[in-house]
Amino acid sequence: MVPEDKVCIECGHRRPLKSKWTANAIFRLVAGIVLLAELAVLGLQWTTKGKPFGLRQRTRHAVLVKVGLREELDPAKQAALAGTNVAASAVAKDSDLKLKSHELKPDKDNGSLWIQGAVKNVSQYRYLAVKVRFNLKDEKGEIIRGAEVSAYQQAIEPGKEWAFKVLLLDPDASDYSPILPIEGYR
Repeated sequence: MVPEDKVCIECGHRRPLKSKWTANAIFRLVAGIVLLAELAVLGLQWTTKGKPFGLRQRTRHAVLVKVGLREELDPAKQAALAGTNVAASAVAKDSDLKLKSHELKPDKDNGSLWIQGAVKNVSQYRYLAVKVRFNLKDEKGEIIRGAEVSAYQQAIEPGKEWAFKVLLLDPDASDYSPILPIEGYR
């Protein structure tokens, strides 16, 4: 047999194939395995509703809206169909970020007013870009237009609390009201 031949024409003998594992072949194999594992997790997330893989209904809806298979729900239309108040329906029913406590405190040194409190992550997921916001009110209890203060935290781990402190810069502000739900991304 000539060295280039793989099979003998006369007797049918086959030479064993020598395959070499190159870096490119190993990379393709590992990438294929990782891709299949990610697709399996995505399938589990989409088909199950319980822990640890299940997606919430609002997350499924957001994905379908992004893909173009559903329309975005207007809170006013949704509240009108349900026969409820728009303000009540605008608050997320299953918010994982809870405003545990908040109060207005003057600073000991200079008398400036601060809103101090805590936000708790009651979920099993880390929340990123958490923002707590407050509307400022005057002495009559009316909301001051354009006067909103907020505090920002980069991340809150599952089950942990974030103690925030917000300075009231508006001289007319004597009270506040929280703006719910607390913003954050999972």
